[in-house]
Amino acid sequence: MRPRFNETQSDWWKQKQLFDKQLYKVLIFSDCHGWLADLSALRCINQVLQHNKFDEVIINGDVTDMPYISKHNQKLYQEGILKGYTEVGEIEYTKEQILKPLRLSTDAKIRVRLGNHDERITNPYNLGDKQLARLAVLYKYYNSTKYNEMLSLNESDGFIYDESDVYNLFNIFDVTHGLSLNKTAAEKNIYEYMGSGSTGHTHRLNSKYLTNRKNPYVWLESGCTRLTKEVEFFPTGKTADWQQGFIEVVFTKDGFFAQPTLIMNGECYYNGIIYKG
Repeated sequence: MRPRFNETQSDWWKQKQLFDKQLYKVLIFSDCHGWLADLSALRCINQVLQHNKFDEVIINGDVTDMPYISKHNQKLYQEGILKGYTEVGEIEYTKEQILKPLRLSTDAKIRVRLGNHDERITNPYNLGDKQLARLAVLYKYYNSTKYNEMLSLNESDGFIYDESDVYNLFNIFDVTHGLSLNKTAAEKNIYEYMGSGSTGHTHRLNSKYLTNRKNPYVWLESGCTRLTKEVEFFPTGKTADWQQGFIEVVFTKDGFFAQPTLIMNGECYYNGIIYKG
């Protein structure tokens, strides 16, 4: 196991909280995709948070989708779930339907991290003229180019806006949105980061365990919280190989325990109780 932070390093206050309480509980979910979010899955998570104590909640990227601010937008089916879509509408929808209910469900700190879809706003350098024109409308409406300001992610409301590539918990667990969509992404991440952690991005709920002479390692993919039965770039009737869910990580002074929880049809079984969204 890698050495932990000491009191002169940036995470010392969290380390102290862990030693004072003996446990530090984190809930991780990802890939809401804003306008395309499955609100029943998110309500299920909010129910879990409302009835269980967590120290930190992490949205691990792709809070919004921004489907038309992408070089892939030619593949989109413009009816169905994209009917009436606007970028401003998606930001407002995300604030009212995702972030506000989440904030009301828990007193934990909420860390909002960036995914590749969020970076369509924060890092638009590879966009074409049509995509930049749509992005300009968004910037003008909010009188800002800052994503956290558009989403009203205020520290005073308990939000932490995290633009880092990798967020590390207690120097033993990495949280990063991920780049690989491969079905072996979890195993690849263990070797890439030489440790344990969690990613989103694949929209799959998957775990990989690996033990060597030093440690057992685990990497968990956190699934998604977006619609899976109606996908804007799939032909009608095609089923995505995705799962909805979240990850719980419980840190102790000696290490951590991590487990995935599957959400099916807006329901999950967590800690002996069925929660319904």
